[in-house]
Order: sequence, then structure tokens, then C-alpha cells
Amino acid sequence: MDNWRQNNQRRFVLDNGSYQIRYGNDVQKHKQLNLVAHLKKTGQMIYDFDSLFDESQVMTYYKPHVRGVLVDFDKQINIWDKFLNPKLLKDCSITYPLQPFTPDQVVNKLFDVMFEYYNVDAFCPINAQKMLYYNVLAKEGVARKQFTYIIDSSHSATYLVPIFDGEIMYSGLRRMDIGGRLLTNQLKDNISFKQFDLKNYFLLSSKIKELLCFVSMNYFQDMKKPKNHFRKYYILPDFEIRREGYAVDLLNVGFLDEKLILDKERITIPEILFRPTEIGLAQKGPTETFFDSLSTIHKDLQGYFAENIYLSGGNSFFSSFYDRLYNEIRQNSSIDWNVNLTHLDDIDSVFQGSLHFNRSSEFQNACFTKAEYQEKGFDNIKQYII
Repeated sequence: MDNWRQNNQRRFVLDNGSYQIRYGNDVQKHKQLNLVAHLKKTGQMIYDFDSLFDESQVMTYYKPHVRGVLVDFDKQINIWDKFLNPKLLKDCSITYPLQPFTPDQVVNKLFDVMFEYYNVDAFCPINAQKMLYYNVLAKEGVARKQFTYIIDSSHSATYLVPIFDGEIMYSGLRRMDIGGRLLTNQLKDNISFKQFDLKNYFLLSSKIKELLCFVSMNYFQDMKKPKNHFRKYYILPDFEIRREGYAVDLLNVGFLDEKLILDKERITIPEILFRPTEIGLAQKGPTETFFDSLSTIHKDLQGYFAENIYLSGGNSFFSSFYDRLYNEIRQNSSIDWNVNLTHLDDIDSVFQGSLHFNRSSEFQNACFTKAEYQEKGFDNIKQYII
């Protein structure tokens, strides 16, 4: 019988991020935002958002995640139902990347939903940063790496994870409660206070952030530069004629379309990642957190991890993010260390790493079957989740 054990195409990945979902296998892929919008006028629920979705119609956004943790399974299942079909998942497996510190109650509920509702035959919840490790293996064409250090800055948080010989060193694992959602909300509030009210325009604010913000290489010097030194205009989208918003450096005389003006906000927003104290958060930046994490590792091994740092996550795509982080780590490292920082420049790195894991020899042993779960129960198998 053709099932997930014999056929890789029956091994699916559900990368259920708090901002975006990626689902598929080696031959198909589905991607969508992980939220639902309730429209004011019609009461309609919207699950798919194109680039010109008019947020002015929205009454409420529903997000199944809170601070990176899946808490509302009813809303999440409503979203999953748009592309997951229990009739087609029989004899299939689903690999589900999990963020560190996910509560046992959430993982237990995931087992119930996958086995009882979606009828999968095998379920594999596994650490998301370990899937980035498998992405590294695939890119470098190696079967194993002894030293790997992952810095993953995504929507809800930033994780710093040392991995030794394929195993996470949990004593050095660190989480910063700063991610893309916080930056978008800061920009949205800033623009709403000074220019247009964008408080109900989260998706538009996120687009503006991604298009215009960048990381300063010398923040304090840049903040001393005169007003309008970093000025750029964002021309707001016109939903009636379905025209995208766009950025320009200069405006023609008599330009009438509605616009936003961004100046130093372009650098102050991403700076929150490096200096959380800028908005009153009592947290360290990624460089300090990195060295705090390394301090838990034997000093003779620290340099080897510094030689194998991998940067991932949506925030890593800010212009100059890589350069700033590399410079700070290099400047604070021992002169004997050959610091090397590699950017995993695929926005779907966790998903791609999970596909590589699904093809690996370790995959089947990491899966839990429906029969095994029903026989032993969650409490007896949770210790084997990797």
C-alpha cells in the first residue's frame, strides 16, 4: 500500500508561522497569511489577501497566534480547512515546525487535531530552528555539521540557538521578544500620530516597513543628520483603480495623490531590534544575547560556533541587517576567532529545511503514528519530540 513510509510525496510540511503559512511537499506548495479578516459591510470572512486588499473594509482581524504561540485552534482550523482535506491526508504524514518553549498543552492539542480531525497517519512536531539546520545541510551538501549557530528573527520573536552535532544545546537557547510584528506596530503608531491614521491598516504598514526601512550602520551619527536627510515618500495605494502603493525619492510639481513622508523613522524602527531599550524594553539586543548564549558553552568551543553562524527570518532581509550584525559580533569577538555569518536568503528557509528533513534517514524515527499516539498517549511520547 502506498503511504508516507514509501512515498515522499505523501510527506507534507505545515510551517504554520504566526504571520504566514507555508504548506506542501516536494511537488506542490501553498502560501498564505495566517489571519482572517471580517468585513464591515457584508459580514464576509476573508482568508486570502492579495497585494491590493482594501483594509478600510475590515472590521476585525483574527490571528490564531498570540506572541508566537497558537492559542485559538477554532480560528486556526478555519484557516487550515481552506487547503487541508482530511479525505486526502489518509496515509500521509505532516511535519510541523515548532518554536521553542511551545507549551505542552498546545502540542497535545496539535496531536489531537492532526489525528482526529485531519486524519493523518503520522505527525512530526519538530523544532523550527532544527529545520533551519537541515536547510544548511542541504545548501552545503553535507550530511552533518558539528557546530551550527542559528539566529532566527521572525514575526513574533528572535531566537538564538546553538546546535552541536545536530542536537540543540538548550542551555544556550535564547529568545528575544522582538520581531516583525512589534516593528510594524511601532511604525503604524508613529505614522498614525504624525500623518495618516493607519491603526486599522496592519498589512499596509507592514509593506511600508519592508519597502522603506533599513538598518543603520552608525545609528547615533545618523540621528544627528539634518531633517529630511533620509526622506522618502510612499504613495498610498488607490483601491478604486487597483494601483499598488509605491515609494519615490522626489515628487513632481502638482502631485495630488495621497502620500506619506518617512524620514528618520526609516532607521529608528529597525533599530529596535538592536536596541530594545529605545522603546523602553528591558531586553538585550542580538549581539549581547549571542554572547550571553555563548557563555553557557565551554570556552574552547565558543570560537567554533562563531565560525558557523546562520542568519534567517523575515527581519534579516532589512537592508544592512546582515552587515550591522556581523560587524557587532566581529568587534566583540576574540581576535583568534574566524567569525563567519551566512545569510539564509530564502524567506521559506524553515519550509525548505523541513522538506530536506522529510527526505532524510532520521525522518521516520521522528514521526509519531496515530496508532502509537492512541496506545501510549501524549504524556508518554512527548519526551521523544525533538
